[in-house]
Amino acid sequence: MNVEDEVDDAVTYARRVAISLGVGRTLRNRLNSAVSIHEVLKHGLPRRALLRAIRSAGIPMTELLPVFGISARTLMRLRSAPNKLLDTEQSGRVWQFAELMAKAEDVFGYCENAVQWMLRPAMALENRRPLELLTTPVGAQLVDDVLDRTKFGVYQ
Repeated sequence: MNVEDEVDDAVTYARRVAISLGVGRTLRNRLNSAVSIHEVLKHGLPRRALLRAIRSAGIPMTELLPVFGISARTLMRLRSAPNKLLDTEQSGRVWQFAELMAKAEDVFGYCENAVQWMLRPAMALENRRPLELLTTPVGAQLVDDVLDRTKFGVYQ
């Protein structure tokens, strides 16, 4: 695979993530490079993307809120104006969660399998649940690395 193919795959993946968050149509012309995705997240995703990520994840809300760095009370405020924009940090967390869930679905075949993997302790993560590690950028990178290794059959 050459660099151009990797860029095309990243853009296709970004479009898939945008669709899963319910913002595919809104962002369709703005997802043509990693830098353009950065700019979208910097500007802010609509709050409805967060609400959709929570609804569609199949993970208890109490377990998801720390991943997004928000409280139940903040979530209630966000629900009151779903078309307003999230801040940059919240947008990044929502996007990263959706990317990792999509990657886990690719690796494990089905959404249900991806959810189960996120909720179970993983030996490769020192018996921590992947979902718990998504609260920091370093933890999210660890989860991403384990998914890559699993995809290619490298378990240690």
